[in-house]
Amino acid sequence: MVSTARTVLVPAAVTVALLAGLTACGSDSGSGSGSGKDDGPAKKTAGLAWQGAALPGLAAKPAWTAPAAPGGTAVFAVGDAFALVSAPGAEKPANDKGPALREGPKTVEFRDARDGAVRKTLKFGDARVTADTWHGAPALRVQVRSKTPSDGMTSDKIATVDEVYDGRGGKLGSAPQADASSFSDGWITKDGTVARGEGGAANKLEKSGDLQGIHGPVRSQDLYRYAPEQRTFAGDHAFSYEEVERGMFNHPKHLVVTDLATGKKAWTTSEAGRPSQALPEDKSHAVNVVPVTVVGDRIVLAWQTKGDEHTETEPWVMSVNDVKTGRLLATGPVVEAEAPGSRTDFGNPLTDPTFEVAYDASADAVVTSGQPGMGKPWLATAWDLKSGKRLWAQGPDENNFSPLTAGNGVVYGYTNPGTQGYWDPIAVDVKTKKVLAKKLDNDRVPAFSTDGHGAVSVDQGVFVFPAA
Repeated sequence: MVSTARTVLVPAAVTVALLAGLTACGSDSGSGSGSGKDDGPAKKTAGLAWQGAALPGLAAKPAWTAPAAPGGTAVFAVGDAFALVSAPGAEKPANDKGPALREGPKTVEFRDARDGAVRKTLKFGDARVTADTWHGAPALRVQVRSKTPSDGMTSDKIATVDEVYDGRGGKLGSAPQADASSFSDGWITKDGTVARGEGGAANKLEKSGDLQGIHGPVRSQDLYRYAPEQRTFAGDHAFSYEEVERGMFNHPKHLVVTDLATGKKAWTTSEAGRPSQALPEDKSHAVNVVPVTVVGDRIVLAWQTKGDEHTETEPWVMSVNDVKTGRLLATGPVVEAEAPGSRTDFGNPLTDPTFEVAYDASADAVVTSGQPGMGKPWLATAWDLKSGKRLWAQGPDENNFSPLTAGNGVVYGYTNPGTQGYWDPIAVDVKTKKVLAKKLDNDRVPAFSTDGHGAVSVDQGVFVFPAA
């Protein structure tokens, strides 16, 4: 996870790299690196007792629990399952980031979100585990490293392979880490071509330069549990900008959406349905529109409304468009966020986000915060994706709120951007802005499965709760 308030993330959308190496064991799991087995029904064990108040959006009593492994257990939501990750035998470094990111072997248990039944157990050699997506669906990435020792004349060689798994522990695809290539959301791009991570022929990208990432949740010390580290693609689409020259220095750009299945342009924001408040491209001094997140077959866009290059921030109007055609589905609220410079590209959403966003499927609502100017807080706005109606917005006298994850009508986010990440999470009602819990510990922010279960990993073990 990254450590400052200007580092991010998406929702929605996006990808994460992980997996290197191989283990020496054979596998009946379909993995090239992991050894595994189908475990069948979970063995009934005495449940652990939850200490503390109920977590907002979740029942007071857990549906199931699992004791912590030596060195701790990390938990990830993978569709309708949870993946429990431990690092058997690995030593904790001084600056430990948890068992999923710790160097050394990994054991991953895929369990049914409802009852904890173990679907599959995989074992890896030296590996790193993070959240991922696969063609828009939740997935788990394992980055496995293998080492070829020096023969005396050559130096040691390290090979890293990124593998992605579904909620049943099935391997979806893999790719070796290589220069000038990207493996994100189930797609591999290199030298202007794109291919599916599960195999198949590569297609030439009609628009191959400067592929942009999708925005997402704020980066935090625990972000690897919630969202991909790389969000270059989303929903089988890629995003880039095209210059529209308007003078010696100013080059407004419109967004190009590429269908990765064909490599062809699907549409541009010059052709898309635009909110009435959106600034015309020929009036913009820089980036005119930003892709915020993809939710299923819908893309959330943010459009400039003023384009004043002499201000730190400006109002951006949100919209919901069809990701395949660009058709305008709804106009959302206006969100204040950083204004792009007059002769520079807008900030990279993976390292310098303009927007942070979390999506709550139960309410079909998003919570969006805009990158502020110097010394100003991130202020959130919640709105309904179908109608575009604003549900609530923070005022200028309120604290930072940077959304991290949402589910069951509750959004969890951080209120304190520190030098080493984001801290002091709280829980807020998505529809009313009512604070449901404050001063939460970082490890009590749940990961939500697609069926509404929430999981946390604390010192005693992993606790999985049904929806309240």
